[in-house]
Amino acid sequence: MEIHMGRLLEKVIRKKGLNISKLANAIGVDQRSMYNWFAEPELEAGVLEKIAEAIEYDFTADLPTAIIKDPELIASDAEIRDDEYWKNKYINLLERYSGLLRQQQD
Repeated sequence: MEIHMGRLLEKVIRKKGLNISKLANAIGVDQRSMYNWFAEPELEAGVLEKIAEAIEYDFTADLPTAIIKDPELIASDAEIRDDEYWKNKYINLLERYSGLLRQQQD
């Protein structure tokens, strides 16, 4: 059975009765990012760990251990990403944003 990490995250936050705006502020993102994460079937371990720390919740009981990475490994993964990776990520985000703007205009 595959776990939808975004739904799990939303369920935990809502069950704890947390304010999404305040939580987003606490971890340094905007509220829209939180809602986008709720829609994602997979989340980067760094995101999940940052939220887990902020809401004082241990996701390891809900997720297979293979999903939760060692924070030291996350840092080394980020270090090996080159400029091309970030350029492609930026272009992808711009394309998604443009698509959302077009949907609003229709």
